[in-house]
Amino acid sequence: MTAAALLALWAVLVTAALPPLLAGARWTRRSPVLGVVTWQTLGLSAVLSVAMAIRQLVDPSPHHHAGLLHLCGLSPEAVSGTALTVAALTAARPAALLLAALRTARRDRRRHRELLDLAAHRGRVPGGALLLDHPTPAVYCLPGRHARIVVSRGALTALSPEQLAAALAHERAHLSGRHHLAVCAAQALAGTFGRLPLGRLVCAEVRTLLEMAADDRALRRHSPRALATAMGVVAGASAPATALTAGHQALARIERLATGRRASRPALALTAAAPAALLLLPLLLVCLPHLT
Repeated sequence: MTAAALLALWAVLVTAALPPLLAGARWTRRSPVLGVVTWQTLGLSAVLSVAMAIRQLVDPSPHHHAGLLHLCGLSPEAVSGTALTVAALTAARPAALLLAALRTARRDRRRHRELLDLAAHRGRVPGGALLLDHPTPAVYCLPGRHARIVVSRGALTALSPEQLAAALAHERAHLSGRHHLAVCAAQALAGTFGRLPLGRLVCAEVRTLLEMAADDRALRRHSPRALATAMGVVAGASAPATALTAGHQALARIERLATGRRASRPALALTAAAPAALLLLPLLLVCLPHLT
């Protein structure tokens, strides 16, 4: 089987067959950061596979056909350059979508931040969070260079000090982990692969795993009970599309906190090899037909 066929087969696997399996995997919930990395490398592996398959189709082995190319008035270098250009253009789409997602998110955050600076104020909220005079309980953050953590008056009334502290720790974990960048990368992959399972699943899965990762950071100083009850209070609140909110996927996260299951170190070491394998396999598939 040619390298182009092997790469095409792998591209089908990573865009159609593997995403549903990864979406239902328990280990991603036990190690959410590794789960996010795996989703991102799955998308990157798909892009590499498609680009390299196209390159192989355009220029499978130029040096073996140098005489024929010269008869056609072409040089091996010209064909190789064309193949690389086609492959680069294929890989340029997700890069362009990522830049567009980052630009749009930054613009939307700036607009919302300007509104917050007018409507919200520094109040009786610890940690320098903004107090929004609204009765609906809400706790969320606006990431970026001028980050904000927002607490509504409804949340300040409904949450106990311990619950509020746990919710704020969750939001600070989003900011320190720069989770908004992973969300933009997932949006770029969703735009690249459209209706394929990878495109349909990646955004929801990455967002959920990022929330669980922020939960894990908050649990370093706060109890699961305080965090779970805080999530239950703010679960119904709405937040801007560019915000990361403590109420997202609250039911799944509360169930996870109740079980208390985390990945063991041996399990982490084993599953950490998955992202590396996803990136290396397309490169090995290019070489495989020449090694047999």
